[in-house]
Amino acid sequence: RYYCKMKKTLLTFLFISSYFIVNAQKSDSTHTHYAFYRGFSTHETELISKKGILNGEYIIFNGRKKTGVLGNYKNDERVGRWICYTQKDSIDQIYNYTTKTLIFNKPDKRITYYIDSLKDGDKVIYPAKIMGYFGLFLLTRNYVPPVESVNYNKVEEVNLKKLKPEDFEFSPAKVNGKNVECVMVFEGSLAVNLNH
Repeated sequence: RYYCKMKKTLLTFLFISSYFIVNAQKSDSTHTHYAFYRGFSTHETELISKKGILNGEYIIFNGRKKTGVLGNYKNDERVGRWICYTQKDSIDQIYNYTTKTLIFNKPDKRITYYIDSLKDGDKVIYPAKIMGYFGLFLLTRNYVPPVESVNYNKVEEVNLKKLKPEDFEFSPAKVNGKNVECVMVFEGSLAVNLNH
């Protein structure tokens, strides 16, 4: 009987210990915060034990609670399928960060492509910015237009050291099955309030 009682006590102790370990792991990534930027908001989950390390669900909302991007982070790296939407139920792009595969990419009229030396009959696959326009939105967080004086002909450079590796992710252009250089031009607009 003493042996059985000790065995039950040990099993109870192991069960309680495993319960606390599992709950500690769950609660480690439950810190959620929101950020707002130029009409978008982000919902980020990060590790409590390592502040600033994204871990868990990541959502970019486009306007009033309309999902723009839905994906997951694991230890500050994007993992699995990330889905980009323009409107509800309208998918723009699906990219799998685990397999590095572009699953779907909807053509966008705001993007123009330039590939040198194309010939009639060439089979062309145009490049894609991973996360599409939302990927560009994340890049613009590193660029703030000058407020004091606006020079429309001025060229501004983005400090590339401030960018993360995923900011540079593109699906390459291919001509007849081979990767080629390509220039992508994204149309955009900048609103300026001159009433100051």
